[in-house]
Amino acid sequence: MPAAKGDCHQCRLPEYACICQLIPKAESAACFWLITHDKEFDKPTNTGKLIQAAIPGTRIFNWSRTSPDKVLLELLDDPDWLPVLLFPKEYAAQSNTRQWHDNSGGERKVAFIIIDATWQQARKMYRQSPWLHGLNLLSLQPEEPSIYRLRRNRQEQHLCTAEVAARALGELGENTNRQLMEALVQVYCDRYLWARKGQRRDEDSRSLRILEQYRSGAQ
Repeated sequence: MPAAKGDCHQCRLPEYACICQLIPKAESAACFWLITHDKEFDKPTNTGKLIQAAIPGTRIFNWSRTSPDKVLLELLDDPDWLPVLLFPKEYAAQSNTRQWHDNSGGERKVAFIIIDATWQQARKMYRQSPWLHGLNLLSLQPEEPSIYRLRRNRQEQHLCTAEVAARALGELGENTNRQLMEALVQVYCDRYLWARKGQRRDEDSRSLRILEQYRSGAQ
């Protein structure tokens, strides 16, 4: 869905609330491949766009039950890549028994795969995508509740897409990148609630400071 008139085309917030100047360009040893449900493309609350803006090499693929993206399937078979699916092990197929850990890929570059959808949709998409069932698996165990609060009926332990990416970066030992991504989610939520819901509030000063300090150091 195109941005509304007057909205930024990247963050899709009104120009007065735009966060694009705060988005870091983080250098990572990994990249992200997002498998996105059709309905997520139409949702301004989708945080996959934050990953794409912040992490170079991020790619977004449209999920299809009957016609998986050919480019994605080729990448999954490419020996230069180590695809790692981010998905709870309790819901994974028996073939997903290879629990990934850092440095388990040797010289191959890690590509973290996130199913970008609601939790109910993600479980269904996984079940209907057998080409995901044999991949290395990283099952994240959230240590604290999600900071994302832009959708109703979410459980506290369910992370949004960008938070999942942040935790995965932490698993690589890239704690600065994890901190940057989490700060970006926090500021995005603050600005979204202000711009879309009229819920003007003080922005999280710590998150703003993290992003501003990174921007100052990168210039």
